[in-house]
Amino acid sequence: MKKICTLHLFNSKRAQSFRSIREDEVSRMIEKISKFASASKLVNLSETLHFLTSTIICRIAFSKRYEDEGWERSRFHTLLSEAQAIMGASFFKDYFPFMGWVDKLTGLTARLQKILRELDLFYQEIIDHLNPERTKYEQEDIADILIGRQN
Repeated sequence: MKKICTLHLFNSKRAQSFRSIREDEVSRMIEKISKFASASKLVNLSETLHFLTSTIICRIAFSKRYEDEGWERSRFHTLLSEAQAIMGASFFKDYFPFMGWVDKLTGLTARLQKILRELDLFYQEIIDHLNPERTKYEQEDIADILIGRQN
């Protein structure tokens, strides 16, 4: 795995090939910050940089932008945040198996099932991306490179 990453994924030539993606996303971020500044609105830089990072990673890895909910929140970011929150939650069923019904009353079970369905859809999109019959993008992404190395 180390050899594949060093030779094929993270070498200087490959990093340079993704330069246009990084520049495009940074210019989009600067444009959004400029719009907020001209409207005298506050900008959460932590959130903005987190969004920038996750968008760059998704574009490089899957050739997609996960931006369903606007500038501040991306689908990818939302899924990760929600999954993290639900994994850190305390379920009664974990401590008292006979009291699992309390988790249903509090809504934790429904919330867990919802995030798992959304993650399944997200994973299915990634699996569909790996379908060799799909239309190719102008630039290879990391998933394409890994599939190419497998063959």
